[in-house]
Amino acid sequence: MFLIVHNPLSSNRKSKKTTHKYVKFFKKYKIPFRLRSTLKIKNLNVFLDSNPEITDILYLGGDGSINHLINNVDVNDIKQNIYLGKSGSGNDFLRTLKKFKEANITLGEAKTNIGSTKFINGCGLGFDGLVCHYVNNDSKKGKLSYFINVFRSIIKYQPVEIDINVDGKDYHFKKVFISAIQNGRYFGGGMKATPNADPTDDNYVICVAHNLSKLTLQLLLLTIYPGWHRFIKGKVTMLTGTNIKIKHPSETYFQADGEVMGNINEVEIKPIQKRTFIAFSKKDFKNKSATK
Repeated sequence: MFLIVHNPLSSNRKSKKTTHKYVKFFKKYKIPFRLRSTLKIKNLNVFLDSNPEITDILYLGGDGSINHLINNVDVNDIKQNIYLGKSGSGNDFLRTLKKFKEANITLGEAKTNIGSTKFINGCGLGFDGLVCHYVNNDSKKGKLSYFINVFRSIIKYQPVEIDINVDGKDYHFKKVFISAIQNGRYFGGGMKATPNADPTDDNYVICVAHNLSKLTLQLLLLTIYPGWHRFIKGKVTMLTGTNIKIKHPSETYFQADGEVMGNINEVEIKPIQKRTFIAFSKKDFKNKSATK
């Protein structure tokens, strides 16, 4: 039996329509399930222990919902298969997972000067933290609001000098806008920020956009969707490593899977555990149903 877990607040409270589509699919193909809201399950581990008939979990939500799961539940204590289904304003990690279908994913931990958080897709501080801050506080979330808030951030944010240490090697960059540490390949609702990222190994890809004016940043952002930005020499540097430390010259916003923390000027990132996740595919279940 499946447990379908949905976040009614996801996608600016528009996720109910998406959840209804999944429920309709399960009923049509006679797949046994129970539906529960994230707001109604206080402790998922306890709930699963009390319901041994549940063999699989379909977790619906965007990057923020998955981030909530890994930060509030010990996912390695969950014996059931965990499927992830699209239902949110940002589904960047799922975009990567679909390429693998099923994979043993590395979960990371970001230790900052004010506290720690886990992440699954990626994190960053400075400009992308500010973008996420604006997006999260926007009453009208969506792709259009994301672009609007990117330009708000361009106007507000001032590029800085930062120091990055990757596996013991020091790097210094000037006029930095973007310093993103990625486990997945996408951020920002489909921007292919780190096309070579592999979420199954312990290495992260760090994308640093530097030596930029605000005008050249706008031009560079257009190249990120297809992943062409990584070929721009002198403006974009890609680094790869397991243990990353970043120092920002002033307190700024930090985001992990789109969830924002403020007043951050130092962050240390490393892998901490692995867990298998499966990208839910209606096609696969249709095929299974047809062969019965």
